[in-house]
Amino acid sequence: MADNVTPFPQGVRHKNLKADAFEKYMKAEGLNFFRRQDVHDSFDTVIFMTALPAGASHKVVTAVITNNSMYLLVRVHLGTCPKGPARQTFLDYINQLNGHHAIVKYSVERDDNVFLDVCVTSRDERFDPSVVRTSLDLLVFHLKEYYDDIARRLDKTSDQTNGFTM
Repeated sequence: MADNVTPFPQGVRHKNLKADAFEKYMKAEGLNFFRRQDVHDSFDTVIFMTALPAGASHKVVTAVITNNSMYLLVRVHLGTCPKGPARQTFLDYINQLNGHHAIVKYSVERDDNVFLDVCVTSRDERFDPSVVRTSLDLLVFHLKEYYDDIARRLDKTSDQTNGFTM
């Protein structure tokens, strides 16, 4: 992540207020299943890592990525994209899912990792951590319904990619 970070011009650095608000909300709600990682970059990025249940028996690596911009990203690592002829079939499948589900977006990165993302926009002074929690609840519901079908098409599922980090 740090390799492609563009530093802010001198004196324009802003504190990431969403991270502290999200952490405070989680403590107040008794949600203790996130691990905080401070990235120490020019965007004051803080990542909250967890694992979400998916399908019948899977767990997928999930990150709530906050920074000092107006965006917050909930990113779920689904696994790795298949190779060979199955790759195009898989890409067509996730494009079809993207067309049917407006709140979530599937993507495949250059390193073949497959992600499911939800973007939340908010100014710091209007940031509502309960919106993030609702997004996570929707992801759990969505993954329960779709992940087993996705998993059978992947080269490796998220829980088979030992040690994966965002």
